Amino acid sequence: MKKKGLLKLTAYTFLGASILGMMTIYQVSAGMLQIHDINREQSSVEDVVLRIWNKVHELGGTDEGVAALLGNLQVESQLKTDIIQNNQVFYENKAMDSGINGYGIGLAQWDGARRVSLIDEANKEEKNWKDLDFQISYMFSQDGRDSNLIKRLISQTDLNQTTEQIMRLWERAGNDESLAQRLGNANYWLESFRSQSTSTCPTGIVPNGWTIDQPIDTSRYTASSYDYRECTWWAYNRASDFGIHYGLYMGSGAAWQNQSDYVVTTNPTLHSVVSFNAGQTVGGQWQADSTYGHVAFVEAVHQDGSILISQSGTGFQTEYTYQVLSAADARGLHYVIGK
Repeated sequence: MKKKGLLKLTAYTFLGASILGMMTIYQVSAGMLQIHDINREQSSVEDVVLRIWNKVHELGGTDEGVAALLGNLQVESQLKTDIIQNNQVFYENKAMDSGINGYGIGLAQWDGARRVSLIDEANKEEKNWKDLDFQISYMFSQDGRDSNLIKRLISQTDLNQTTEQIMRLWERAGNDESLAQRLGNANYWLESFRSQSTSTCPTGIVPNGWTIDQPIDTSRYTASSYDYRECTWWAYNRASDFGIHYGLYMGSGAAWQNQSDYVVTTNPTLHSVVSFNAGQTVGGQWQADSTYGHVAFVEAVHQDGSILISQSGTGFQTEYTYQVLSAADARGLHYVIGK
């Protein structure tokens, strides 16, 4: 799969200083934010950004709200779920003493009684307090009045004001010197979000104005006949999420439209697989492989004929991404209807 216009945005070192010698490089390829971590484990920043973005918008939050929150969390925890304040070692008896402060844990560096409450809730749910999904759930729904507060703050549209209010009211950070850092981080994230093309979006983040009918969990994806992270692997497995079936040996992406056992239409069709010819443009943004073509799954169809597709492929730096095709670009493509 070939892509055009790889643009390096910045080499950004968190908190203005190298963290354990690690630097994260952000790049945009065909309008998609891609995050490359050097000397870093897989989970980390990309997952945090993706899941907080999704959760904030699910709750009716704004781009400014998620950027302000990320800017604060970046200062607090370097966007790491397992970090202890000042890189201290975790001792459960110390963590469970609500009278001890200066021992914050997790993304928001929950401290004192809030730290104890976080761990208690994790134990109650039989989860690890370091778990990203648990911390995000706790942040927005299980942190008492602070959950109500953060949900209100993320709905605001003044980036600088929201960033400062999250620091002072929600984080209750005592170091005013960090405000400039938080504002700089928040502005960086907002610029990153806004710099994306309106037709594409950061990996795994559903574009504004679109919804998908079924959440994505690739941990269940199989199919030995299609190699992991090939476009055919994605199309086969994503369709299976909806109980829609395609053969295990459909061939290359371009070949899917030529299978005699399947109905093929040129009308954009929800929950179908769109098959691109070898070298065909994908939304005018990049070309399908010159030999094998490409396939993607149609997640949504708008009334105006534009479509949202999800897709994978070895040419993408990340496991999957979304892309919006205009009505003009979507018209006349080959949509393969599953069984």
